[in-house]
Amino acid sequence: MDADVIVVGAGLAGAAAALKLSKAGKRVRVIEARDRCGGRGYAKAYAGDGPQLEFGGAWITPWHDRLRALVPEHGLSLRPRAPVTNRLWLRDGVLQGNGAASPDDVTAHERAIARVAVDSILLKKGLTENEKGEALTGLSFAAYLDRLGCPKSTRDLFSAWWTVSGNGDHHKVAASEFLASCSYDNGLAEGMIRFWSDTVVPGMGVLAERMIAASGAELILDDPVTQVVQESGHVEVIAGAWRHRAKACIVALGINQMPAIGFTPWLSDSKTAALAAGHGGRSFKLWLRAEGVPVGTLVTGDGSGIEFAFAERTENGTTYIVAFGLMQEGNHPADPAWVKAEAAKLFPNARIISHDWHDWVDDPFARGTWVAALAGHEAGYESSNWQPEGRIAFASSDYAREQAGWFEGAVISGEDAAEAVLVFR
Repeated sequence: MDADVIVVGAGLAGAAAALKLSKAGKRVRVIEARDRCGGRGYAKAYAGDGPQLEFGGAWITPWHDRLRALVPEHGLSLRPRAPVTNRLWLRDGVLQGNGAASPDDVTAHERAIARVAVDSILLKKGLTENEKGEALTGLSFAAYLDRLGCPKSTRDLFSAWWTVSGNGDHHKVAASEFLASCSYDNGLAEGMIRFWSDTVVPGMGVLAERMIAASGAELILDDPVTQVVQESGHVEVIAGAWRHRAKACIVALGINQMPAIGFTPWLSDSKTAALAAGHGGRSFKLWLRAEGVPVGTLVTGDGSGIEFAFAERTENGTTYIVAFGLMQEGNHPADPAWVKAEAAKLFPNARIISHDWHDWVDDPFARGTWVAALAGHEAGYESSNWQPEGRIAFASSDYAREQAGWFEGAVISGEDAAEAVLVFR
């Protein structure tokens, strides 16, 4: 045996698995397709020489206890998010400071806000229908918005918060992704940001790297795994020309990453169906460098282009703004001219200097952003669907039993998978 357990993937889930296995006295080998650790946690210097910023997932919440314990344990720190001090809305082509809806639309707007609040709390309680018998699962975000019958300005507001929750095609991704995020603050979409309390310094990827180093695991980078073969009494993991043998394997990859691996024998029908469907996470996240924007400014857009922007910090006299939208036709986050034009709508009095980003959708080792369940396929993302098969266990925030979609979920899932394979001696 080359190791007791082989972990495929050096993100937070793989790092958490390796750390727990090492504490149980297991020899671990971690194999990663990228040339770095961290998975969808990716901090780098802005534009090559600017401040270190997170280009993947970043925020953690006050209740993410595992991460809050791991950060100081591995010599890192937390950076509190700047408070929201200036709230603006792009409405009818004009930046407004008096609310998302016009005076004529206030009643209909507030009715929609209240309906979302009720639906999100009912969903949190495990119900699949509201008190009117209307479905809370199995329908797309677009279908849900149509059912609300709310004004365009309200749809635009919900769409902005969608870019950081459901983060995919309105017609494909389940409305339950939006409702689940609203439930963090008693059903209010506007309250999502209240719980994005901290980021890890210097970065989530550094935390994963240090966790793997602390585990003593052998780390192999830049070597994509192509096959996982389960034999009698052991597992063989094939990457390039190498065959790695261990008593067990943890596949610490997300739903959109796993189809690149061939499994022998085939995975269960329910897992195979989930992998065939994939998930719909298709947001873009970019950073803007600007002058003339106070830190703490939060702007939501008009339902197109850059839909969400928050002035997050100041470095060397300029402001760095984190911004989100959807990777869809007409949006070009790689084009500086397009980005500046979009940013000018949200910050008309600012000077937009530059931008930087990472394309997670075209990243061959990500194939999408954070998990977004497709309407009608929600069961495929449940943790119960991702239980071990023989000597292979699975770990990812995509299907964690708690805090799915967050890095906290990745840690929980990795530790659960490690526990599952400890039975193999």
